[in-house]
This record gives sequence, C-alpha cells and structure tokens, in this order.
Amino acid sequence: MKRFYPDFNAIDAFTLSLDYHQNELECAHCSKHDQFVSHGIIYKQRSSSFAEKVGKRIFCSNRYGRTGCGRTFQLYTANEIPSFRYGAAHLFIFITALIANQTISEAYIKATGQTEFRNAWRWLSRMMLKLSQYRSFLKVRSDDSFDLPHSTPNSLKHCLPTLNRLFTSNINGCFNFQITQQQAFF
Repeated sequence: MKRFYPDFNAIDAFTLSLDYHQNELECAHCSKHDQFVSHGIIYKQRSSSFAEKVGKRIFCSNRYGRTGCGRTFQLYTANEIPSFRYGAAHLFIFITALIANQTISEAYIKATGQTEFRNAWRWLSRMMLKLSQYRSFLKVRSDDSFDLPHSTPNSLKHCLPTLNRLFTSNINGCFNFQITQQQAFF
C-alpha cells in the first residue's frame, strides 16, 4: 500500500475511493482486501492558531460485521516526515547548510530557529542510519571528489557526498525519496 502521496488532495481522493481499490489493497497484517475504512485526518500544528492537514488514517476494520484485524495505517504527504516535528523543508535547509560547509550546530539553528542544538546530532545519526538506502536510491556511487574542509567531522565525511548528490540531482531530495521509495526519509 502506498504510504506517501504528492499532496493532501491525492490522499483524500484515494481514501474516498477505498471501495473502488479494494482488490488492489491488502492489509500487511491479516492479508484481507476489502476491510479498509477511512479513519480521520492527521494534523500538524504549525503555530498556536494554525494546524495543517498532512495526512489521513485508514484502518482494517473489525467493526460492524467486518472481519479485518483493526490495525491503523497512516498516509502522509511526501513533504512531511512521519514522527518528526519538523517538515522536509526544515531538513532540506539543514542538509544544504551542511553541504555549504556550516557546522552541524549552525545548520540546525538555521533550519529550526532554535537556540538549543543538541538535536542536530540526533538528526545526523538518523541520516547515517539511512545512508545505505540513500545510496541505493541514487543507484550510482557518490561523488568522492566533493570538497570537504579539513575540519569536517568523520561522521560528515561519509555522509556529505551522498547527501550532496541526493539534493543536487533532485529539486527536493526528501520529497522524491519518500515518493519513490515509499518509506520515510529518516
């Protein structure tokens, strides 16, 4: 089942036609085809007064005579990263700042506007864990001739050439990765 969509309207159109797609969809847990029901909207709080629609939930219904397993699946727009406070745009700013040879803390502060930058190291370690998937998505060896300053930490020396290739070959690396691979950027 597709997890990432280009925009909210595409998700909404898909969930409104779940009965039409019942032969194509299969629950990953119980393998049933015709039990999916739209279950609500996922919002992300952008400010104290504005919540944006970023996805929808569907579930394999076990109610009202249906025989599904009751598991819920979340469908997201591709510019949102599931279980992540910030969107793909913030991550894009962070990565482009790293590519522009800013320090990890400077890049995080620039991307989020926060003064506390300890989460920057968490972002970096999450990207390092997905590095092999980024490389397989690119399907080419990363450019080793990418110029790195001598003071670059070892963790960035392995990661930056791949991220540079990912974000220079695509307009938005996070968006394209999530749409094509159907998995979260990190």
